[in-house]
Amino acid sequence: MKNYLLAFFSGKKDAEEPPDKDWDLMESVQAAQQEWQDAQAFFENVCEPELVDYAIFKMETAKRKYMYLLNLAKKEGLQNKQFLMESNEAAQS
Repeated sequence: MKNYLLAFFSGKKDAEEPPDKDWDLMESVQAAQQEWQDAQAFFENVCEPELVDYAIFKMETAKRKYMYLLNLAKKEGLQNKQFLMESNEAAQS
């Protein structure tokens, strides 16, 4: 199931075990973090009231995706300590 979700979130069509799963997972976490930051920027710049609900939904969805992948990376024992420290700081903001 984990491989399927990782493949789903990263946009890969093949849910087989990648040769370098740690690198793929780290890239997925970084992409999810960027997606969350983009959603936050979108929310902060929404001017039309009709888009506020959409912006909130998009931001919450991106945040939950990021938190899921970050927790998965921790469970997998991702070794890049600097990456995890930066990700934890982003998650706390």
